[in-house]
Amino acid sequence: MKILKNGVEAIQIGLEDFKSEDPRRAQSAVRNIFAGMLLLFKEKLRRLSPEDSDEVLIKQRIEPFLDGNDELSFKGKGDKTVDVYQIRERFKGFGIAVDWKAVEDINKLRNAIEHYYTEMAPSVINEIVSKSFGIIRDFCVKYLNEEPVALFGQLAWDIFLETDEVYEKEKKESEESFAKVDWRYDILTEAVKNMRCPKCQSELIQVTDVNKYEPNEDLLLSCRKCNFEFDLADVIEECVADELAGEAYLAVTDGGNDPYTECPDCGKDTFVFSEECCIACGYEQESKTCAVCGTGLDVDEAYEGEICSYHRSLRDMD
Repeated sequence: MKILKNGVEAIQIGLEDFKSEDPRRAQSAVRNIFAGMLLLFKEKLRRLSPEDSDEVLIKQRIEPFLDGNDELSFKGKGDKTVDVYQIRERFKGFGIAVDWKAVEDINKLRNAIEHYYTEMAPSVINEIVSKSFGIIRDFCVKYLNEEPVALFGQLAWDIFLETDEVYEKEKKESEESFAKVDWRYDILTEAVKNMRCPKCQSELIQVTDVNKYEPNEDLLLSCRKCNFEFDLADVIEECVADELAGEAYLAVTDGGNDPYTECPDCGKDTFVFSEECCIACGYEQESKTCAVCGTGLDVDEAYEGEICSYHRSLRDMD
């Protein structure tokens, strides 16, 4: 029960930090809430560990041994416990479902605040608390068989409820403003969902009086948390990279084709092959095959002319 107790106390302290008017306690709030959530996950692994195994499932190192009946058994070794990746892998084996996308978002924000702390950091705390609320609530009920309000106390749970209600309302308004825009490209319709404020990292962004996206034209955005105004062009590369990160990873590991590349016309990493153009400037690849040998041209070759690099080099030698 020590892990569970520590997890509950970490979350309670984090919520106290969150309610503090001292902005310096924002870091502490994030750190404690995230740490407490991981401890709840470890508590589940502890409960699943066999007796006399030294809580094997929460240990990073697992050591096999033969028991008194010469049967293979496993026990935990060392003091180091599992990290987020190992928790995820072990949960997968037990069929334990967690919203890992939300966990990754929280962890990313936590790292940003820890390593790049600015005075605007408290503006994203509502998001972290709100996303943590759903994960913690569902995990306690479904996998720990614990009632959250009894586990954390009414005061702490009221903070969760209040924050989640406010945040979800703001998030809905942001999503509605994006839904009114004709984004022109399918990939951009999805990619803008990954957008974050470049100043405070909040995802509560609204579109400012534009209902159709056109490449090379301004599309102004504003952050509901810190009121920072910026243009889509400032963040479009990050949005595309986040949206196509999975495909890009598979391309590297499995030897496939990259889903996007640098546009030879504007220089942004926004030439998306599924759209056959750069979604930032609108550049389209006109020539697809070499006029001499018929081999396929890459984006740079097509931009430079209608022949492949091999035949271009032969031409230049003449």
